[in-house]
Amino acid sequence: MLAEQQKTANQNDYDIKYYMLNLTPDPATSLLEGLVEIVGEVTAETLDRVELNFWDGMSITDLHRSGAPVIQLQYSRNNDILTVHFEREYSQGEQFRITVEYNGRPGDSEYWSFNFDTYNGEPMIWTMSSVFRARGWWPCKDVPSDKPDSMDIRVTVPGNLIVASNGSLVQTTTIGNQTTYWWHEKYPIATYLVSLAIHPYEMHFDNYIYDNGSKTMEIQFYGFSGNYDANTRINNLVDDMLGCFSEYFGEYPFVDEKYAQVDFLWGGGMEHQTCTSYGAWTETLFAHEIAHQWWGDMITCNSFHHIWLNEGFASYSEALWYEYTYPPYTASEYQMMYQLYLGPGTVFVEDPETEEIFDSGLSYVKGSWVLHMLRHVVGDNVFFDILKAYNDSPEHKYGTATTESFQHICEQISGMNLNKFFQQWIYEEYYPEYSYSWSWDQNGSDYDINLEIRQEQTNHIFWMPVDVTITTGSGETTFVVWDSLATQSFSFSVSSEPINLVIDKDNWVLKRIRENFVNPTFDRGVLLVNGVLFDSYGEEIRNSYENRAFWGDLPISFWDCFSRPADGYPSTLPEPLGYGKVTADVLGQFSSVIWIGNNYGGDLGSWQLTSILQYLEAGGNLLLITRRGQDFINEELRDYLGITWAENPQSTIQNCIAVYPGLHSNTIINNQSYTALFQTDFTNTESVLLFEETASFSVSRG
Repeated sequence: MLAEQQKTANQNDYDIKYYMLNLTPDPATSLLEGLVEIVGEVTAETLDRVELNFWDGMSITDLHRSGAPVIQLQYSRNNDILTVHFEREYSQGEQFRITVEYNGRPGDSEYWSFNFDTYNGEPMIWTMSSVFRARGWWPCKDVPSDKPDSMDIRVTVPGNLIVASNGSLVQTTTIGNQTTYWWHEKYPIATYLVSLAIHPYEMHFDNYIYDNGSKTMEIQFYGFSGNYDANTRINNLVDDMLGCFSEYFGEYPFVDEKYAQVDFLWGGGMEHQTCTSYGAWTETLFAHEIAHQWWGDMITCNSFHHIWLNEGFASYSEALWYEYTYPPYTASEYQMMYQLYLGPGTVFVEDPETEEIFDSGLSYVKGSWVLHMLRHVVGDNVFFDILKAYNDSPEHKYGTATTESFQHICEQISGMNLNKFFQQWIYEEYYPEYSYSWSWDQNGSDYDINLEIRQEQTNHIFWMPVDVTITTGSGETTFVVWDSLATQSFSFSVSSEPINLVIDKDNWVLKRIRENFVNPTFDRGVLLVNGVLFDSYGEEIRNSYENRAFWGDLPISFWDCFSRPADGYPSTLPEPLGYGKVTADVLGQFSSVIWIGNNYGGDLGSWQLTSILQYLEAGGNLLLITRRGQDFINEELRDYLGITWAENPQSTIQNCIAVYPGLHSNTIINNQSYTALFQTDFTNTESVLLFEETASFSVSRG
C-alpha cells in the first residue's frame, strides 16, 4: 500500500471539482453497492485519461461518461490504480464527467476504511479513511492537495438506521423499509475527511450562538445508547470550545452547516469535516478534534510531509483551551505537563512512505511546541493576529497549505525574518541544551550582572529568544536575550542585590537545562519520586504506597512529579520536598533515587528535565520502575547503560527470571504489558544483567 501513497504523474494533470456518492451498504451481507460521479478539469495542455485511486478488490459493473449521450469508457486496473480512458482527448480548461458503478466487500481490503460492525446487537457501519484509505471504498483522487469544491453523499440503509455524514442534511426519503439520507458538503473537503457513521443512534442537540448572539448553529450528537448522559459534562463544553476557538482563530468555518459529534468503534477521535467521530470521550480529545475543523479540515496540509500543520495546531489548541478556560493555568504549564518531547527526528516528514506520519512525539507534540515558541518569538498579540490572518487568507481558506506558505504569513504579519526559526524547528532535529553561569558586581547603587549561556548540544546551534529572570529583594525582573552562539555573554543591571537567576522560567523554549553537580553531599539517603497521577488510578497505586512496595523499611524523603492529589497522600509518605522536575541541588543531597515512572498524564516531562545522567555520573544511584521504559531512556542514557533495545517498545512479558545472585524471580500474576526489552549483551562492560524474559521470544531478553 505504501508504494501508492503519492500522486501519480497523471494526477498532476487534472483538478477534481465535484464528487457525488450514491451508496447502499447492506449490514446483513457486508456488501457495498456504489455509484460515484466524478467531475474534473484538465490542467495539462491535453489529457486522454485519468488515474484514480481505487482498491482492486471492488468489482466495477459499469463505467461511462456522464450525461447524454452516455458513452461507455475503457478502463484498466493495476495496483489499486483505476485508469479511465476518455472517448477523446480533452484540452486544458475542459471539464470531464465520469460515472463508476461498483460493488464488493470493502471490509476485506487492507485499508480497513469501511467497516461493517455491530454495537449492542445493532448494525454499526463506519468509515475511517485517514490517510490514503478512502480508495478502499470509493474511486477518487486520494491525495490531500486536491479537494473537490463540493460533494453530495446519498446513502440508502434499512429504515431503523440513521446515517451521519459531512455537511448539511438535504433530505431523507423512505420507500418501503429503506431510507435514503442525502448529505451535501458545499465546502471543499479532502477525501480522507469524507465520513459515514450508520447506527440506530440516540440523538441529542445543542446550540452554538454566534455573531454577537444574533445567529444560531445546531450542534448534533449521534450517540450510542446512554453514552451522551455518561459524558454530559464534556458534551456541554462543545459550544464553549467552538466559541473559544472562534475567538482565537476566527469564526467556526462551517457555521452555516453544522457541527456534529458521532460515536464510532475506533479508539480515539477523527476530525471528519463538520462531523467528528469519537471512540473515546475526554475533554482534551474534544478540544483537539474541534480545533481540527480549522486546522486540518478548512486548511489542510498540502501533503503529509507537512502534517504538523494539522496535528501540531490541534495539539496546541488543547493548551489554548486550558489557558482560556482554567486561568491562571497557562499554555506553558500544559505544554510542560502533557506535551513535552525531547527525542530525535524532524517535524517535517521527509518520506511519508517509510516514516510514521502520525508520530505522536514529532507531528503532534513537537509540532505544538513550534507554535508555542513562535508565540514567544513574535509576541502574544502578533501570534494571534497570525492565526487569524492564516485562517482568513484567500490562498489557504478552504484550501491547503505548506510550512513555507504558513511561514510567509508569519513573516508578513510579524515583519520578522523567520527562516532560522522554521529551519531549526521543522527541518532539524532535537532542541537546545543550555547550561549557564552568572556573577554580579556592585556598581554604585546598581548591580551589574554578567551571564554566560552555553549551548551544549552537538547537532547545531539554535537561534532563540531566552527569558532571563533575576530575583532580588524587590522581586523579579525578566529580560529577553537573543541567544544564537555556542557560548554567548550578556550583561544586565538591576537596582537591588541579585539573589537568583534562572533562564526561561516560564518555559517558552523546548529545551533541556544541563545542571552540573558541584560537590554533591549524597548524605540524605533515599529520595522517592512519584510519577503516577493518583487521581487517574484506583486503589492499586495507593495500596502500593501504603504497603511500602517500593522502598520497604528504608527511611525516605518524597518528591512528586504532580501536584497534591485531591484525596491527599497515602499515610506512609512524608510531605513532598517539591513538585515537577527535581533540581540538581536537591538530587545531589541523596545517595539514591527510586523513581516510580508511568508516562501518563505528564510525568515523563519531569523526568526528561531532571539531570539524571549528570546525577549518575556524579556518583548517585538510581532505580527506575516504570512502564514504557524506552520513552524514559534517551540516547545518552542508553549509551551510558550499554543496552540495545529489542522487540516492540511496549511488549508484554510472561516471566521475569532472576539471573543475578541473591535476586528472586518474579511471579507474574497478570499481563505485564508496556515493558521495555533489551538484548542480554551490553556495550558497556560495567553493566550487569539482573532479570531476563525467557518465555515470549526466540531468545532471552533483558
